[in-house]
This record gives sequence, structure tokens and C-alpha cells, in this order.
Amino acid sequence: MGTILFYIFESTLCLTILYLLFRLFFRKDTLFRTNRYLLLMGTVACTLLPLLQIDVPQYTTLQLPITTVRHLLTEKEIDVQREGGTGEKHLSEEASLLMAEKGEWIEGDRANVIHTIPVIWLLGGCYFIGALIVLAFLLLSTIRMRRLIRSYPACNYGKYKLVICPEKMVSFSWGHTIVLSQEDYERNPGEILLHEQMHLQHRHTLDLLWMECIVIFHWFNPAAWLLMRELREVHEYEADNGVINNGIDATEYQLLLVKKSVGTRLYSMAFGFNHSKLKNRITMMLKRRTNNWARLKLLLFVPVAAGTLYAFARPEVKKTMGQAINTPVSVKQNSVQESELQQLEAFFERKAEDAVGGKKEYQIENPTGTFYSFFVNMNNKMMLNQELIKEYDVETLSVCLKDLLRKEYRKVANTDKKWIPGLFVRYDRGSSSTAITSYLRTIKEAYLQVRGEISKELGGVSEARLDSLLPIFVSFGEPKVYSSKYKTASDVFLPIEVSLYPRGGISAVIKNPSLQELELKLKDYKTIANSVGLSVGLKFDKDVTMGIVQDVKEVIRKTLSDK
Repeated sequence: MGTILFYIFESTLCLTILYLLFRLFFRKDTLFRTNRYLLLMGTVACTLLPLLQIDVPQYTTLQLPITTVRHLLTEKEIDVQREGGTGEKHLSEEASLLMAEKGEWIEGDRANVIHTIPVIWLLGGCYFIGALIVLAFLLLSTIRMRRLIRSYPACNYGKYKLVICPEKMVSFSWGHTIVLSQEDYERNPGEILLHEQMHLQHRHTLDLLWMECIVIFHWFNPAAWLLMRELREVHEYEADNGVINNGIDATEYQLLLVKKSVGTRLYSMAFGFNHSKLKNRITMMLKRRTNNWARLKLLLFVPVAAGTLYAFARPEVKKTMGQAINTPVSVKQNSVQESELQQLEAFFERKAEDAVGGKKEYQIENPTGTFYSFFVNMNNKMMLNQELIKEYDVETLSVCLKDLLRKEYRKVANTDKKWIPGLFVRYDRGSSSTAITSYLRTIKEAYLQVRGEISKELGGVSEARLDSLLPIFVSFGEPKVYSSKYKTASDVFLPIEVSLYPRGGISAVIKNPSLQELELKLKDYKTIANSVGLSVGLKFDKDVTMGIVQDVKEVIRKTLSDK
């Protein structure tokens, strides 16, 4: 529901911008056909632009309001799917962290979700009820009009149908039918028939049907109704211009408009002879023709459309596979740039290998002694050595970690004894990749700062000496599984894009696959491409969960390493 409401929100903004631009720059022009197509194509673009997705490096001020609305309408739905009914069942290893999370989540985040979701569904319900009411009104209008047309005999008028109604009413046209009152048919048949014929000849009915669809879905938006009114007026201008170009005296035609200006509009779906404002119609007939060079004003929509797309863009985090997936795949740095998360993982892996003499099997599942624990739960809350830290509070994390490292490193400095203080890291599969990147960056900075302090106390030592005396040892445990959502990850389409760059071959892109689909496509690609020298790039949405990242990495590693 939130996704639908957000789409309506974006298209509403587009329609509002379209109306303002038309009102300011095009409304007074006599290029009636250009204005007509502008309104039609503009409304089509307003429905399509929100569906387009572009990537930008990071958020800007222009994107902040849109991002806020997106978060309010859509992010909570994701939270409920991830956490509702399953998160509390799988609490296990990091008991203290998760028990603390449980208590706070029920009182804070969960309450927020409980209250937000009903509001979203309430808004959605009101929206669809309003749309149904407008639809019912338009259908009723159409039924009344068709009943009127069928109540009287029709005769052929060229390629159209002509219905003469004995009742006193406003003449109108719809589809392939012209309806005239008996009075109009007897007194002014030529001008009125020609006017309505112009409507049908230009297929204005189709335009009106499209705009009625727009107002059904945007019934709450004044801009949608105003755009429909503007299009109706353009239709009248175009029909009036057609009448005059067919030899009707302009003065007599204008007097006829004045004479017929009093009347009621009974059928909103149809074109009536006096629907438009009389003053505007006469003004347009008397106005000097607009120069064709005025069409260049249409170029204004290019930067406007580009700015709109940029405002709607969702920044994505780009991540590449290299050492992270532990495959024999060699990564070409000049073709695929490593992400910050990848760089941090590679840094800690390299430093850990140096600390244990180049051994790769160094992971500690149950850290004891000089190893401290660092856990991150699915809500991005942290626990450092049994101390709970709220989500994204990297300042507190930095202070606490540096205090622990100073204590351990000074033991080494004072005794000159071989000592490896380490940090065991484990995060939840539901934690955000953005949060994990921020936390690992903070951990790295804390290690480097404390090592610099100890180095100054020792009178300054080389980097190699620091690596030997005060090693950086960070061990990673396998991400935990607390939600059943990730047990069926192969059945859903993931918000990722996998790019394959073979050495000397043709690159390929796999967009939004399921895990099963990704595996099959990678196997197919291996049969036609040499895996030696293959670069693999992974691009995913901002704040995608680490569970999805790990699942994709596992599939890539397993598939590309199979002989």
C-alpha cells in the first residue's frame, strides 16, 4: 500500500509542475495543437517518470523531502515484513544484546510500526474510496448521455451520426455522434454542426477519456482537475479555429457564441458548444497568431524533467566482489572500483593474517581472554563487550573501543610480551549494509588512533614494528539468522544488479534476480566466458540488509568456483 501511495505522491508532484509551467508559459499561445499535445504527452510523462529509477552517489538537499516521504510510506512495510512475528523467536547467541533489543523494540520501534501501518492503510482506504466515487460519478454521467442518445433516432451526417433532440438542451458531441437540440438545428445548424464536427475530426473524445482517467487516480489533486479544464479550453479553441478556417464569418460566429452563452452542462463527459469561457474563446479568435518559434519554449521541459528524475532518484551503494567472495576470480581494479565496505573487509583480513603469521584459518567462534565481542542486531543496535550502544551512535562506539584497546596495548607496551588483543565481530543478517560500513570504519579509525598514541609514547616506531607489537586483529563470525525471511530468499527478487566483466569478452548484467535465478545465469555465463580474469560487480539499493549481501556473495563464490 505504501508503495502505491508513494507513486501517487510522485506523480502528483509531476502534474503540479506541469500545470504551473503550462499556466506560466503556454496558456496564452495560439498554437492550439502544440498546447494540446503538450498537455497530453505531459500527463503521460507524469505517470511514467516516477516509474523510472536512476542511481546517484549520495543524497542531496533536493532529494531530502522526497526521501522522507518515501521512508514514511514504504520503509515501515519492510520493517513489518522483516520483524513481524519472527524476530523474537530466533533470539539466541547474543542473549544480552537481543534481550535489551526486545525490551526497547516493543516500546519504541514496534509501537511506531503499529501506529504507522494503520495510518498508511487508512490513507490508502480513503484514497481508493475517493477514486471509486469519482469513477461512479463519471460512469453515471456516461450512462445518462448514452440513454439520451439512444432515446431519439439517429441519421447519417457524413461519417458521423446526428441525433436531433426535441428537448431544450446544450448541443454536444461524443465519440462519433453529434447531438443537437431541435432549436439549434432549425436556427443555426451550419455553425454548430461544424463546431461539433471539428471536435470529432480531431478525436478530442480520446483526449477527454485519458484526462478522465487522470482525475480518477488524482481526484484529490487540484492540478489534475485544472489540467483537464485547460485541455477542454484548448479543444474549444481548436474547434473554433477550425470553424473560422472553413469560411464561417468570425463576427457572426462570435455573436452566436454570445447568444448561446446561457445554458447548463448536463453531460460532463461530452463536448458542449458553450462549455468553455466565452471571453477566453473570443479573445483567442481575435488574438494575433503566435510565432512558430514559440515552440522552442518546449525545451524548458528538458531540465525540468531531468531535475524531477534527480529528485526521485534513490542513491545506491556499489559493492564489488573480489577477495570478499574468496574465489579464484581476479578483480581488475581499473574496471571495477572497490566499495568502502569491501576495502574495510580486505583491510581487516590482511591485518589479521599478518597478526597470525599469514594463516588464513584464524576465525574465532567463541572469543575468550583478550578477545572482545562486537555484535550488531537487525535494528543496527550495537553491543561492545556486553555494553549496549544505540544504533548509529559511532561516537560512543569509538570512545568505548579506544578505552579497551588502550588498556590491552599498554599491557603489551609495558611487558613487551607477545599479546594479540582482538575483536570478534558478528552482525545480524537483517542489519543494514550502510550501518555495518559505518561501524567498521569507526573500528578501523579507533585501532589506528590508539596505535598512534602508543607509538608516540614509545618514542616513535615503524609501521612494521607496530604491526608486530600492536597488531590489528579483527575476526568475523558468520552472520546470524534471526528472521525466516532469509530462508526463502531464493523465492524473491532481490534489489541487486550483478555485472560480469570477463577479460577480453563481452560483459553481462543480471538485474533483480532471485538467488536461484542468479545461480542459473552465472552457470550459463560460465559456459560461454572464461572465468580467469573475470571481474564481478555487485550494486544494491541503499541500506539493503547484510543477509542479502551475504547470500549473493555465497552464490557467486560457490557458482564461480565450481569446476
